[in-house]
Amino acid sequence: MKKADRIFGVIGLGLSLWCYLESTKFTYMTQFTPGPGFLPFWVGVILAILSCYLLYDTFRREPSEEDHMKILPKRHALYRVGFIFLMLFGLKMVMPLLGFPITICLFVATILFTLEKYNIFKSVGYGIAYAAATWLLFEKYLEMGFPKGFLGI
Repeated sequence: MKKADRIFGVIGLGLSLWCYLESTKFTYMTQFTPGPGFLPFWVGVILAILSCYLLYDTFRREPSEEDHMKILPKRHALYRVGFIFLMLFGLKMVMPLLGFPITICLFVATILFTLEKYNIFKSVGYGIAYAAATWLLFEKYLEMGFPKGFLGI
């Protein structure tokens, strides 16, 4: 874990520097209140402090058993993640054609059936329930528009 913590500490320092540089593009104070540059400045400062402590801690502590373990997941887990990314890409491509509810139902059912090994009826049931709940929440309650497919749904 020391190597991963060091990598994350350096990434955190880079992000904190970016936050600081972006905060200089905005005013820090406006009359009597904090301006738009206030929050990114302090986020950058706090992130830099925490990242420096993480780096310091990696050099201070003794190596443990976790430090010698591999960080990356096993091949099977990477295949699962790759499959999910492919499904998300397919979701993006198919949604304008089929519309939101049908596409989301198919996506959820496929993920549950192939990766979680649910039976087909349970997978489709959860897909329909999820699609219906999100459609009702966003389309009807919040009145946001979703892509409509060739069926007009």
